[in-house]
Amino acid sequence: MQLTKFDHWLRERYIYRTHIYAMRIPEAGIPNDVLVEELEDTPTRRYRYRFIANATADVDAVLVALKQGNQMFATRIVEENTWYKPIIAPHGKSFFFRLVWTGIALLGVFAVLTAVAIVLANAELRQQLIESLKLFTESK
Repeated sequence: MQLTKFDHWLRERYIYRTHIYAMRIPEAGIPNDVLVEELEDTPTRRYRYRFIANATADVDAVLVALKQGNQMFATRIVEENTWYKPIIAPHGKSFFFRLVWTGIALLGVFAVLTAVAIVLANAELRQQLIESLKLFTESK
């Protein structure tokens, strides 16, 4: 299924997290919303710090600070496994179109229930409907 802009926005906002790896914390500073994790110091590890950002503005601020400090860095987009991920980001499906089809189904059910309520409220119409059904069943 084709993902809409709304689906992409939901995934970027609530599912995807940007991990930025660097050797040092930038001197220019980082935004308050960015989580800083110090990684284990092992011989095979290339980076010492991981910055986890949710918003695009925070990612841009960290990248600008790292570039100003002439630091080498790497970025990765990671999907967070939250309880609501299967609801708003089902694999291969569009949440927006799921909402649209649910809305159409609810409108259909509402229309049928309204028609039934109108028929039940009008005694003459109800009697004509019963006679029509009797005539239809007798003809078969």
